[in-house]
Amino acid sequence: MQYDNNIKLFMEKNIENKRKKLPVITKKVIVCIVLADIVLSSLVFAISYIAFNRQFRSQYDSSMQEICSAVRDCLNPDDFSTYLETRKQNENYYSVLKILQSFVDRFDLNVIYVSDVKAPDYTHITYFYDPINSNGVWEAPYPFLYEEDYFEPNYNASTKRVFEEGATITRHTIKTRSGSHITAQLPVYDSQGKIVAVVGTQKNIQEFVDARLSFVRFVLIIALIFTTLFTLFFAIFFNKRFIRPILLITNETHRFASFSGEPNSTLLGVKKGDEIGVLSHSVYQMEDVISKNIAALTRMTNETAQALASAIDAKDTYTHGHSTRVAEYSREIAKISGKNEAECQEIYFSALLHDVGKIGVPGKIINKLGALTAEEFEVIKTHPVIGNQILKNITQSPHIGDGAYYHHERYDGSGYPKGLAGKDIPEIGRIIAVADAYDAMTSKRSYRDILPQHQVRSEIENGIGTQFDPDYAKIMLDMIDADKDYKMKEHNENIS
Repeated sequence: MQYDNNIKLFMEKNIENKRKKLPVITKKVIVCIVLADIVLSSLVFAISYIAFNRQFRSQYDSSMQEICSAVRDCLNPDDFSTYLETRKQNENYYSVLKILQSFVDRFDLNVIYVSDVKAPDYTHITYFYDPINSNGVWEAPYPFLYEEDYFEPNYNASTKRVFEEGATITRHTIKTRSGSHITAQLPVYDSQGKIVAVVGTQKNIQEFVDARLSFVRFVLIIALIFTTLFTLFFAIFFNKRFIRPILLITNETHRFASFSGEPNSTLLGVKKGDEIGVLSHSVYQMEDVISKNIAALTRMTNETAQALASAIDAKDTYTHGHSTRVAEYSREIAKISGKNEAECQEIYFSALLHDVGKIGVPGKIINKLGALTAEEFEVIKTHPVIGNQILKNITQSPHIGDGAYYHHERYDGSGYPKGLAGKDIPEIGRIIAVADAYDAMTSKRSYRDILPQHQVRSEIENGIGTQFDPDYAKIMLDMIDADKDYKMKEHNENIS
């Protein structure tokens, strides 16, 4: 039938969709989720990193400034000018130096120093303690001229800024040859409120750098775990709540497009809490109504075709039920040959109406008890043409007339009405030819009784390649062989 082509397309597309292990929409949703997770995780990481960095910097900065302030409180700035003029240290000098040493040991500092600056960039070290140095103490006052020793290109500049402007400076230096460290500098005021020196401290912050790297690794691992779990959870939820119902509805519309039977009650299992649930239940109701209408139309079609076939068979006293039996045999042959349900049904209706052309043949010829004359046989031979002319007007099923038109063609080309041979004969005609011959031999006619089963089998076997298509004739032979008690004809007689 015409709608069968559309049915096949729907079913092939449905099968293709089922073969896909993961629906396309699910893949797209997962990709969107992953991208959203990456953006979200990157944002969370950036915010966390900035907050972490600021917190640690703030803690280090304030702690270094507090150390510098404590060191400054231990100094006697009025002695600096004396040290600079005499270049000699007294007991007070060494006392302060010991205090500085205690600060270094207590706070694990790299360097602690006190210096003043003379224009343009001549830095004088008043106090300097470096625990890394073998002696631990540098002689002072010491003219510090080689700023590259500390790998600090802006050392003098920053010291001058503190000295001249009274600024408080904290610098972070990462990845130098001396390591990663933080430097703090504060101005030192004399009794008259004049800046006379700069106090500076330096501390290794490799632990801060390591902590930051550990934090980065930690955040990345947490983000990866979160992204994976969130993607998995959301994909499962989304698939269950949305994708499955949508696919169920989609597949069901494809399935129902094939007129394959009753509505799918699984649709009622989708919750009606949203539009998808309402759509699912609506599809079920639509299927239910369409299913009932299709069933009614199918019954009417079957009953109409059966009535027409009965009217045809009624013209011949000896062929009552012939059309129905031929239709049953033809459908069984088609089924065994691998045809699908729609194709079998089309062959069934074509076989049911294969003798419709006999309406145009006089009853006296059809029911003649004796042998037909040549002229009468020519009239009989017109019934395939008449039948095709009647059935070709059924545009919804353009091949339904093939059974009526070609069931008297022979495989060797000696049949009628067109004398086609082999595969040139439409398949429906080749199937019905075998079924028609079997029923003719297993039915009582005006000129003979029912033939024995072995003779029927022999006639069909002898007709392979001459009268019958070998493939379909062999299927009929298998059906005969399976019918040990010769019951097949009786079964179909009961159906008719």
